[in-house]
Amino acid sequence: MSFGRFPFFFLLFCLVNTLQGQKLSSASTRWNDSFVAWELYTSVPRDTTLPEEEGDAPEEARNGELKHRWLNVRDDWSEWDYQLGEEQGTIKVKWKDLPTQWELRSYDGNVITMRTAWGNDYSEWRVTDNDVTLILKSKWKTQFDEWLVDDRAHGKFYMYTLRERDPRDWAIEDKLGAEISQSLKIALMFLSIFNSVPRI
Repeated sequence: MSFGRFPFFFLLFCLVNTLQGQKLSSASTRWNDSFVAWELYTSVPRDTTLPEEEGDAPEEARNGELKHRWLNVRDDWSEWDYQLGEEQGTIKVKWKDLPTQWELRSYDGNVITMRTAWGNDYSEWRVTDNDVTLILKSKWKTQFDEWLVDDRAHGKFYMYTLRERDPRDWAIEDKLGAEISQSLKIALMFLSIFNSVPRI
C-alpha cells in the first residue's frame, strides 16, 4: 500500500468506529397524547479534554425518529418508517391482523425478521438478521415496562420506561457488541415500544 492511501484508510477506519460507537440512549413520544411518532436519542461521547465533574450524566442528542407510515390514519399500526443517523428504512407487519411477525428493511439492504417465540405470546421475541439471533424478553408477562436481551456472545440491551406504566418515555442501555448492526438494535427498540403502548 502506498503512503498516499494511508490518510484515506485512516479516515475510513475512524468513520466506521464512530458509527459503531453510536448507542441508542432513549426514545420519547413526539406528542404527549399520541404514540404514533417517536423521537430517538443517541449518547454523545463526552469531551475527554474537559475535567470530569462528579455526577456527570452522559449527554444525548436527538438523532432520529420512528413514526407511522400513514400518520393521518391513526388505526393503521402495521407500517412504520424510521431514521437513525444516516440509516433509514421501514418496519412492516407480515400479516395485517396478526402482529406476531414483523420485518425491518433498511434502505441500504439490511433485513431483520422479528417473530414471537411462542405463538401469540407477545412477551418474548426472536430477532434475527440470519447471521445473529437475539431473544428479547419482557420482564413481566402482564406489564411490558421492561425489556431485556441478555446474550452471552453478544452482550445486553435493556429498555425500560422512566415512569411505571407510562410508555411515553424510555431509557435504553445498549451494551451489545460492535458486531450487532444498528438495524437489529432498532428492531429491538421497536418491539419494546410497540408491545407496550395502547393502540388507540
